[in-house]
Amino acid sequence: LRGVLQQGLGKMSLLRGASAMMAQPSTMLRPDGARFASLKALKTRLTSVKSIQKITKAMKMVAASKLRGAQTRMEASRPFVAASPDALKQALDASEATASEGKHFIVPISSDKGLCGGVNSSVVKLTKALVAESTAAGEKVELFIVGSKARDGLVREYGEHLVTNIDEIYLKPFSWAQAAVLAEEVLAHDYDRLTIMYNKFTSVVKFEVTPLVLGTPARLEASEGLAEFEVDEEESSQLLSDMYEFELASRIFNCVLENATSENASRMTAMDNASSNAGDMINRLQVVYNRQRQAVITTELNEIISGAESL
Repeated sequence: LRGVLQQGLGKMSLLRGASAMMAQPSTMLRPDGARFASLKALKTRLTSVKSIQKITKAMKMVAASKLRGAQTRMEASRPFVAASPDALKQALDASEATASEGKHFIVPISSDKGLCGGVNSSVVKLTKALVAESTAAGEKVELFIVGSKARDGLVREYGEHLVTNIDEIYLKPFSWAQAAVLAEEVLAHDYDRLTIMYNKFTSVVKFEVTPLVLGTPARLEASEGLAEFEVDEEESSQLLSDMYEFELASRIFNCVLENATSENASRMTAMDNASSNAGDMINRLQVVYNRQRQAVITTELNEIISGAESL
């Protein structure tokens, strides 16, 4: 039987050789039929998806590690902001202020990296709506963008409003010194209304874009809420200016930490979903690969048996 099969295989090889010589040059370059090429493509695809799954799992672990540190720093900053006097908070709160013919200074806060769900796109979307609303109301809008992702999403459509862009602030854990520098840069511009757009962290799976609207130093000086404090008139102006800058730095410090925590939480969730989707794709591709491979084996056996019977 073995000899018969060998003879049959030999004749089949001769027939294949003759067919290849009669075929077109492009067909002669194909290894041994289209089914072998499709098997190779499936195997390459499987290897590629498995490599992607390894990367997404590693990114999930890195994001989870960063999330713990960012959440700890963020929770520590909340009491720091809440400790401000109520009179100061009321004087700076401009959430009920309506648009007027002044200058609206908007500070959208985003990340420098992607692959973190809709954290950055949500900030960009709400900022675009706010710019359109303020422009329609007759306000002059200026953008002070923190993070490269918000810059990329806004510069094409609203590039004429961009005055400053600061990125790479997340290379190291965000510190109070960096927040003080940002506050100083913001105060270098004149404005009638200030809005900080950031993602407020609630839980690992819940965070929302929150606009923080603040008044101007002039609003603080005109406020009667601080009249109960004894302040020397000669030093009053400088003291109020320092208080405003300190409060602004505190708010920026908390907003950036809230946004960084939301970013890491969103990236961890996104990479977990990507790993799960890659696993489902691997399972489907493996089933298709096994069926195709079984079909190739069955076809080869049928050809061998048919060749043996023909002898």
